[in-house]
Amino acid sequence: MRIINKGFRNSVAVLLAVALCLPLFGCGSANIDCDFNRDGKVDFFERIFCTPLQAVIEQPSGAGEAPIVASGGTLVTYIESPPLGEIAVLVRTPLIQRYPEGAPVVIHVPPFYTPVTGFHQGFDTTRLGAIYVSFLWPGKDDVRTGTRSQGENDYGGHNCLAALRDVIRFALGLINDVNGYSMDQLFETKALTNNVGVFAFSHAGIAATNVLAQHGAEMPGIRYFVGHENPTIDAISSFDLGYYDDNRKPVLNPYYNPGGYSSKSVDIDYSKVGWKRDEQYPQGRPYIGTLVGAHYVLPDNVPQMWGKRYYSIALTQALLDSGALTSGNWPRDMATPEETRKNWPMRTTMDAYPLLRSSTPQLKVMLVFADEDHLQPQADKPHIHQAYDGFREAAGLWLRLNPDLAYVSNVVARFVRGSVDLSDFSELPANVELSNWTNASDWGYPYLPRPIALLVPLTAVAEMADRVQAGNWRPNLNDVLFQTPR
Repeated sequence: MRIINKGFRNSVAVLLAVALCLPLFGCGSANIDCDFNRDGKVDFFERIFCTPLQAVIEQPSGAGEAPIVASGGTLVTYIESPPLGEIAVLVRTPLIQRYPEGAPVVIHVPPFYTPVTGFHQGFDTTRLGAIYVSFLWPGKDDVRTGTRSQGENDYGGHNCLAALRDVIRFALGLINDVNGYSMDQLFETKALTNNVGVFAFSHAGIAATNVLAQHGAEMPGIRYFVGHENPTIDAISSFDLGYYDDNRKPVLNPYYNPGGYSSKSVDIDYSKVGWKRDEQYPQGRPYIGTLVGAHYVLPDNVPQMWGKRYYSIALTQALLDSGALTSGNWPRDMATPEETRKNWPMRTTMDAYPLLRSSTPQLKVMLVFADEDHLQPQADKPHIHQAYDGFREAAGLWLRLNPDLAYVSNVVARFVRGSVDLSDFSELPANVELSNWTNASDWGYPYLPRPIALLVPLTAVAEMADRVQAGNWRPNLNDVLFQTPR
C-alpha cells in the first residue's frame, strides 16, 4: 500500500500538486489532464469532475508513525471492504477549516454508469472549509496516481454499495484505513466525524440513496444527503422521456404523458415502438412513433453495464413484443428483456425510500435542481417529484428543495466578483412541496449563467453542514449560520 499526500509529515508518500480546474474558477490549459478514459476528448462528465494533477513525485520511506497531512493537503489511502478487498479513498483537506472546532466531512459519490474512471475531484468542498472524500469503485483505477480498488465492479450493485458503505464508515470514524489510522489521526485539520454528509450528482444519487436505505444502520451518524438532479427509475435513466442533443436543444418524447405521473412510474405509450438502423444509426436505435411522421429516437448515451446498452425494462420488452426485434436478431451490445428485468430494479430508488424511515431516521435531505436540468428536459421534472415523494412522504424525512437564498447570496458573493442579480432564484421553505409540478422548472435555480449555477450544489452542502453544526433545522433562514472562509 502507498499513501499519497500533500504537505506530508513522517510518512511513506507520493506528493501530489493539485490544481483546481473548474469552469467556475478557470485554469490554464497547459496542465489540463481531464481525459480520464483516454478517448481523446474531454466530455461533459469529465469537465464536471476535472481536477488535474500537475506532478507526482516519489518520496522515500519515513517513520511508521501516522502520516499527519497538513491543512490544504491531499491523501490517498485504502480501506478494507469485505469481501471486496481494498478500496482506494482520496481525501482533500481545506486550507482554512469552516468552524473553529474543525472541518465538516463531505463524501462525493462518483458516477458508475459512465466509462469515466479515476478519482473525481471537481466538486471542491475544500473551498467551503470542508474535507472532501472521494473513492474508486471496485475494479476502477486512477492512472494519475497509480491506485486501484480491488473487487469486481457491478455498476451500482451490491459490490458498489458495500464499497460506498465502508467509505462512509471511514469518514464517520467508525473504521480505520488498512494501516490502522483513523480520520482523526491522518490530518492536521480536525475532521468533524459528527458532521458528515453525502453529495451525489446525476445517477450517482441512485447508489447514494440505496446505500443509505440498505446499510443505514451500519453507519449511524450520517447526517445529510444532497442529491443534485438524480434519476429515480429506469425510464428516466435511459431517457425514455427526453434528452438534450449535442447543441443543447431539448428533444422531447411526445408519447410521454405528464398527467399520468405516479410516485413509482411514468406514463409513456410504448405501443408504437420500433427499431431504426441505417447510416445515421449504424448500431441501431429504438424509436417511438412512425418513421413517416412524428417519432422520437432515443439517444445512444444510455447507461452501459457489462458492455451493453441498457434501455428501460418497458421499452426493451416492447421491442420484443412488437416484433421490432427478435431473439434471433437482437443486438449483441444491447441488454435483453431478461437482463433488464434482472439488473434494473436495484439500480432504481423506488424500493429504497420506505426503508429510510427506519435505517436513517436522523437523515436530512436537500434536492438540488436547475430550471434547465443537466440531462432531463421535462418541465415537470418527474425525477425530482418522485424523489420528493420518496424522501418526504415515504421516508418521512426533513427535506428542502434547493438551498436558502441567504446561502446562495453568501456563497456566490464569496466566489464571484462584482454584484450578482439573484432575482431569478426561487425559494421554498423546507418540507413544502410545489403546489403544481407541471411547471416545476420555474422553481429551479437558473441554469445560466453557468459560473453562478455551478455554485448552487456547493451552496447546498454549505447550508446542510452548517445546519448540522448549529443544530438548526428551521424551515427557512434569515441569514447564514456560518460564513464561508475567505
